[in-house]
Amino acid sequence: MNFFLSRFLIPVLTLAVSGSENWFTSNFSVVGSRFPQSLLLLSWAILIGTFYHISVNRSVGQTTPFLNPRTELLMTDLSACFLLGAVLLPYRPDQMPLTSMLHLYLAFSSTVLFFLAVTIADLKLYALAPDLFSLPSGLLIFAIAVTLCLLILCRFMITSALEIFLTLFSCAWLQIFDRRITIFLRRKRMYFRV
Repeated sequence: MNFFLSRFLIPVLTLAVSGSENWFTSNFSVVGSRFPQSLLLLSWAILIGTFYHISVNRSVGQTTPFLNPRTELLMTDLSACFLLGAVLLPYRPDQMPLTSMLHLYLAFSSTVLFFLAVTIADLKLYALAPDLFSLPSGLLIFAIAVTLCLLILCRFMITSALEIFLTLFSCAWLQIFDRRITIFLRRKRMYFRV
């Protein structure tokens, strides 16, 4: 199920949300403010929030004997709530400037919280097993570099290109991270048996 979501359903829905708009001049908030894209955006937010919640709880939640991931799990759930809140608030800056500002704040905060949570979890695990978690850490640095490049390219506007990249990257990264955690836990179990 996780494979189907991250490799097929989420990418297809992410591209469908962006629609036929220019990915470098528009964003999900603008595209999603019109019907039927608004329904796609809501479906996307529910799917992404659920996927993040399940993936992080399953992978990071397994590390409880070695770490205390309570903060990261809470941040991930809060991120999903912020994303859903952002999507439920209409983005119409001309008619509802305050609501639109809150929409943007929630959407931006959702992304920052999620990536902060997984970065903290990754760094904690990197400290325990650098050989296993150097790839996920390196990929997070790569994502920061690409995000910065996209922001500079688009004059620091959050665009569909950035939203697509971060969504697809996070799905792939979570799968890699989950596999590394599985290997890490297998190592720990073997160590404690000996």
